[in-house]
Amino acid sequence: MQLKAKKLLIGLSSSLIIIVLSAIGVLYYILYKSVPDYDTTITTEGLSNPVKIYYDDFGSPHIIAESEADLFFAQGYVHARDRLWQMDIQRRAAQGRLAEIFGKDALGYDKHMRTIGVGRMADSIWKSSILSDLTRQTLEAYSNGVNAFIKQAQDGEHHFTIEFNALSYEPEPWKPEDCLSIIRMMGWEMNGAWNIDVALAEITKKLGPETAMDLYPKSHANALSILKSAHLQKHIKNANPQKPIAETTLPDLGEANLEGLMAFQESDREYRAWSKTLGSHVGSNSWVVSPKKSKSGGAMLANDPHLGFVTPSRWHEMQLYCKPAGIDVSGGSLPGVPTIVIGKNNRIAWGLTNVMTDDCDFFMTSDSLENGYTIIEEMITVKDGDPEPLLISQSKFGVVLPSPIINSRLYTNSSHLDSLDIAMKWTGHVLSDETMAFIKLNKAQNWTEFRGALKDFAIPGQNFVYADVEGNIGLQATGLIPIRNDRNGFMLRDAANPEHHWKGYVAYNEMPYVLNPPEGIIITANNKLTDGSYKHYISSLWEPDSRAARIQEHLNSKSTFDAEDFRAIQFDQISIQSRRLLPYLLQSLSTDTAHVNQKPIAYLENWDCNFDHASIGATIFTQFYMRLLYNTYGDELGDELFLSYMELINAPSRVMQQMIEDTAHVQVVLSDSTMGTAIKTNRWFDNINTNEVESRDDILRQSFSEAIAILRQHLGENEQYWRWEAIHKLSVKHIFGQAGGAEDESIVTKLFNFKTVVTGGNATSINNGEFRYKHVDFSKDALVNASHQVGASSRRVIDMADPGKFYSIMPGGNSCDIMSDHYSDQLEMWAKGELREFITNPDRFEELGYDLTTLSLPD
Repeated sequence: MQLKAKKLLIGLSSSLIIIVLSAIGVLYYILYKSVPDYDTTITTEGLSNPVKIYYDDFGSPHIIAESEADLFFAQGYVHARDRLWQMDIQRRAAQGRLAEIFGKDALGYDKHMRTIGVGRMADSIWKSSILSDLTRQTLEAYSNGVNAFIKQAQDGEHHFTIEFNALSYEPEPWKPEDCLSIIRMMGWEMNGAWNIDVALAEITKKLGPETAMDLYPKSHANALSILKSAHLQKHIKNANPQKPIAETTLPDLGEANLEGLMAFQESDREYRAWSKTLGSHVGSNSWVVSPKKSKSGGAMLANDPHLGFVTPSRWHEMQLYCKPAGIDVSGGSLPGVPTIVIGKNNRIAWGLTNVMTDDCDFFMTSDSLENGYTIIEEMITVKDGDPEPLLISQSKFGVVLPSPIINSRLYTNSSHLDSLDIAMKWTGHVLSDETMAFIKLNKAQNWTEFRGALKDFAIPGQNFVYADVEGNIGLQATGLIPIRNDRNGFMLRDAANPEHHWKGYVAYNEMPYVLNPPEGIIITANNKLTDGSYKHYISSLWEPDSRAARIQEHLNSKSTFDAEDFRAIQFDQISIQSRRLLPYLLQSLSTDTAHVNQKPIAYLENWDCNFDHASIGATIFTQFYMRLLYNTYGDELGDELFLSYMELINAPSRVMQQMIEDTAHVQVVLSDSTMGTAIKTNRWFDNINTNEVESRDDILRQSFSEAIAILRQHLGENEQYWRWEAIHKLSVKHIFGQAGGAEDESIVTKLFNFKTVVTGGNATSINNGEFRYKHVDFSKDALVNASHQVGASSRRVIDMADPGKFYSIMPGGNSCDIMSDHYSDQLEMWAKGELREFITNPDRFEELGYDLTTLSLPD
């Protein structure tokens, strides 16, 4: 019996081993079958001549073609081979078609995006006459390349990535409209200024217009601007720079309209949270220096666009080379879109930062006022469910926000506005040809051609910085800027009042630009574009000038710079904003004698405002700042409205700095007729829930004490455990791995998410380490959630003295295949602030041993 049992056990074990090994083999095949071989020859129809594609050590393709059509065909093929899943999700998200593959859980996203109308806009652009013939040819060639790969995968010559298998579907053929949808979607993702309109409407309803305007950021007289008055041409200067923004009575919203406006905002938040496009401090850094500031004697450029972290990575690094077409361009491309978006060619280089244009308004209107709306009927396909109908009302002032707004009443101070809807007017609903802008930009050889290319660029508003091989540097602001006679963008506007209408858009020849400023330096970090001398209203929602000021400190610190210097500046983690606020805090704590606070105070006294991962001062200050925001704004606003105001954090951060600084010591006459000193304090510092009248310093001390108590409760009594890395880490997640937290060890998260890395910085340091203020629990005993959410989606340093290469890095990799060596191979280098060399000289590719994929024609 014992022998039989032993044989049975051996037999069962052997069978189990075979089953396990078989399962592992099947799993291995499923996971690895889609990983491409970059050293191969592929036969495909659709080309006029063979195309060579060299892949460097980081999986970046260098495409060499004999014609422009073949070049963009190959780019479409390469994008599909490396990023087809990402491309498919992006076009579905833009067009409101996620429910087709995810089911009813994605229905809300689809309704929201179809209401905004990104997909409809892309269709309209393709059907219009706005596109040039060259744009159409480029989009068609690119789409043909994508479809060539899709067909080969369907025929079994290649394989789709595991995401398609997991959701049991195959991608549809690619269309030019899909490219246009992705381009227009980028415009929407950069459009966030309207969030303050919603918050102010809510605050007005609760506290009145005067109080609401207290919380709207004003332009600080000493704020660092990108362009000075001396940089602006005479015809674009303001003839009356002292003219104030027009006084406007903010409307008293009815409950249903207010709820609907908030519902629209919440839908957008939910989509952006899912797509990882949320950002409190949406922006980027870019700067250029002339040869007199360069060790090499060439103009130099640095750029790091800030976006939410996702996997696959935002950018796909590549080179496009077609000598007959005059194209030799390299840098960051967007999967799903032809051309290079950000980078350099053999003569010029460029970088991008957000202008922060206020390009969206809400208009109060009605169907009777406009003689009827246009009604759009759409049907949403839902996986494993019934189709969902959707009716969308289109006003001449924009799309009408959905129920409960459509059938609601809006009560205002204007008697004729007794039954109104709210329509959203956005510059993204204007026909434009951004593809043509980038086709021209990729070929541009000088400043004149560079500026000429950008005439076609309408959305989103971007500052394009420039450098060339001749040593010139420059900046051109682009995008549609609405002309508002009242010079404000924060109010709900009355469609019945012609003074509230947009008066068209700023002409391109009136957009701010500068070439070769005498300083030899141009810095743009989403700070104020002009110093107030510009004739048109652009925005009031600039980022704090903290990053720009720190870049300026560096560039003024010595006479010349090289690429390594620029790399180090990009990774700088000192916050000027924290440096400005810290003295006020320390002054208020000078009378603090509580024993438990003394060591934390000492840390701050010795802190250089560096948000290095090992910094203890960074953690103390951040926890304090969260309590300060809540203790200042929360009592008046209440929790829900407070969180709404936190949505676009550059507004409350700038207002807080102004409130702190505007509170000053002043002399007063006391009751006994003697002179004394009192503290003039802003009324927002008073806690309305107490009988006392709190001053600024009272709230500073209270916020600090609460912060220390929270840190001791959650991180322990020993301050050595309060390092910034204890609460600030980066966990880049795939859509399939979003459910788990940073410490999730499930197989799915391990397969799809990048590994968690330690990072530094905060939202106001050059190395952007932003966390989501909306994700912070502002309860009195809650530890701040400082999980890193937004930062450098790539970093790039270009020295035009050596146009055969540049330096760059991404927080991930070039492939979307989870088993590829290039899925996340740049992440650790990125986290350490390192850059890798990107060679653009085709004569060196074989010498460097790059893999070669040849796209050949059928026999």
